[in-house]
Amino acid sequence: MGSLGYRMTVEAEGVEARQAWRELVEQNPGVALSKTPEWLDCIQGCTRFTDASLLFRIEDGRRVLLPRLRSPALPGLFASPPDNWNLGADASGFLTEGGPLEPELVRALVKEVGRAGLRTQVVVGGDDARQWQPAVPTEVHSVTHHADVLDLDGEFSTVWEKRFTSKVRSASRKAERRGVTIVSDSTGRLIPAFDVLYRGSVHRWARDRRYPVRLMGWRYRRDHPRSRFESVARALGGRCTVWMAWWNGAPVASIMVLTRGDQVTYWRGAMDKERCRGSGANELLHRYAIEAACDDGRRSYDFGLSQTDDLRRFKRAFGTHEVPVHTYILERIPTAAAEARCYETAKRTLLAVTRRVRGAGTLARSACAGMRLPR
Repeated sequence: MGSLGYRMTVEAEGVEARQAWRELVEQNPGVALSKTPEWLDCIQGCTRFTDASLLFRIEDGRRVLLPRLRSPALPGLFASPPDNWNLGADASGFLTEGGPLEPELVRALVKEVGRAGLRTQVVVGGDDARQWQPAVPTEVHSVTHHADVLDLDGEFSTVWEKRFTSKVRSASRKAERRGVTIVSDSTGRLIPAFDVLYRGSVHRWARDRRYPVRLMGWRYRRDHPRSRFESVARALGGRCTVWMAWWNGAPVASIMVLTRGDQVTYWRGAMDKERCRGSGANELLHRYAIEAACDDGRRSYDFGLSQTDDLRRFKRAFGTHEVPVHTYILERIPTAAAEARCYETAKRTLLAVTRRVRGAGTLARSACAGMRLPR
């Protein structure tokens, strides 16, 4: 196959590309977790997706690999990675041999990836996002988000004094004065307690966003079961750490962070909002995780994407900067844009119906409260 002046072949796919993949990782010791076989194995171990990674051989001999999984839903559907498995700025993209790729070669590779399936979803962040943006045709459906990333260059004292805002420093000190204690574990021992906090957080998120609680609870039990957290902790071992804040004898907040090379990624978090209100526990949690990352010589702490403005403000108080994260849908039949519009319409309709039902319930309760019951 040839494209835009570059000739390339698909040398291997799926498990047949695994040995070459390991060799490319060894050549790139600082490679992000999302581009390693270990992360793909985490996804396979928790879902029905299967390895369909593409190994390209360029005519000059270089090898280029795209981590990719085959969807169980329909032949020809692929994801790199599937929904709920991206790692913020540490998103996927090409793993290359021999340094950065020329823009024209990236354009040719993107075109071949699109040809290799009916639909392929690719999430790219950081340098990969900047590399892909000019290479992807404008008609390709895409969504852009931003991850918040903290630069860890310098010792922790530099991060604490120069990057954390006074609000974060004050909250951390207050938490320590009030007796909040932080524990960490990389064996999976804290996963059960983390899961309890996470389930409670799901119900709170549903109420805050006025989503049906039962529907959102079902969705999160399907997409984020406790077995998923346990599987990731087991597969990554010491590279998966659960940090937990205890206050007044109970766990009130917790985060799960993943580490590889120079990068630490805050992957999941949860809290009992009522119990930890005003405690500073969340600030102290990240402060401990960031200090440990600095002590280990890491270069960045990725807070990931934010679903709400409040969460975005919380992260930026640590001195983060925005990193673009693009999701591209490469497809033979262009339907992704129409599907996205239908999804948004359905979501707005569901929210409107939920509000009407809740409003009717409030009126009924008010009417009943005003009635005088017979003695």
